[in-house]
Amino acid sequence: MRRGLRLVAAFLAAVLVTAAAGSIVQTQINLAALARFDVPLTASLRAATTLQDLVTFGPVMAAIAAAALLPALLVAHAVAKALPPRWRTPILGAAGVAGLWTAFSVMGYFTPMPTLVAAVRGPSGLALVCVTGAFGGFVHARLSRSGVRP
Repeated sequence: MRRGLRLVAAFLAAVLVTAAAGSIVQTQINLAALARFDVPLTASLRAATTLQDLVTFGPVMAAIAAAALLPALLVAHAVAKALPPRWRTPILGAAGVAGLWTAFSVMGYFTPMPTLVAAVRGPSGLALVCVTGAFGGFVHARLSRSGVRP
């Protein structure tokens, strides 16, 4: 029971970290695109936009992260069991990246618009947003270890 609770708490923390980081990254990518058109973007506007996106886009990113991380982390746990313990954290981090990349790739086939998340339209934006999955994977690795309480 305690192990199950620890794994659920670690998963939820991973989703929240990935969602927050992914939301912040996608906001900055979108603001950079606006800046290329000479749109004036003050630091306060950037901060306000980032906070607004955390509130409005964050839940969308959390749903994407949850759907992406669940299968990715399950597979990563199975792989990590077969390898030396020192590989556990890098494997879970890589699983977070791979999970988001897979989710965005699959979403491209099923969403009505060209890309549900504008920041992932190009390869660099896709890579940057997917890297946020590593943060979630690392958090999950840390919190799901034996002896760590949620």
